[in-house]
Amino acid sequence: MSINNFGRDIKALRTKRGIGSRELSRLAGKAETYISQLERGLIKKPDYNTAFDIMKHLGFTESGIDEFLDNFYQIKSPERIEAEAKQVANRDEARAAEIEEMWIQRQEEMDTDPDYQERKLQNEMNYESQWMMELFEKIEAKNEEIKKELSFNINKNMQTFEPVINNLYNLLTSMRDDRSSFEFFVGLFENDLSALSKENKERILKTVKEETDKYN
Repeated sequence: MSINNFGRDIKALRTKRGIGSRELSRLAGKAETYISQLERGLIKKPDYNTAFDIMKHLGFTESGIDEFLDNFYQIKSPERIEAEAKQVANRDEARAAEIEEMWIQRQEEMDTDPDYQERKLQNEMNYESQWMMELFEKIEAKNEEIKKELSFNINKNMQTFEPVINNLYNLLTSMRDDRSSFEFFVGLFENDLSALSKENKERILKTVKEETDKYN
């Protein structure tokens, strides 16, 4: 049976028991036309308390009405609704705990699986190799551009660039044994010197010349 059949079934039970629709409406605490409207399908779903009172005044045992309304018409009491909601929540919580336990167990199995660890390491190495290769290729391309620019300027200004190349060579080769030269070189060129103003460039050159003159 369904909710839609509730009004029809009430009419059959009421007629069998010889109770008028207006009388049953009054017994249920409703307007005199309520049962008539219910039986004609104008009221689709009565609330639980009203349905309970109607069944009680039709002679049903009170202790069995709650289950009867639920089983035959899906009309549930607030307590039943709350209990069923808790059951669903408990099932969901239990399912979540089960999934979490399965995940932890799977993770433990993977952590102790030598084949999995080897594959994981290989994937990490491949990933690392990929980005390192891309970085190497990028730097190598820049290095080739630097060589071209130096060659161009050397060809055009050979006498001017002779001490520049010699001093650059001395600084680069000293980096192999002298970490301070390495730190100086990196610290100097990790900044975009081309962005400096003319005045700042001249001030830096003056400071460098003054410092180098002390050792010459």
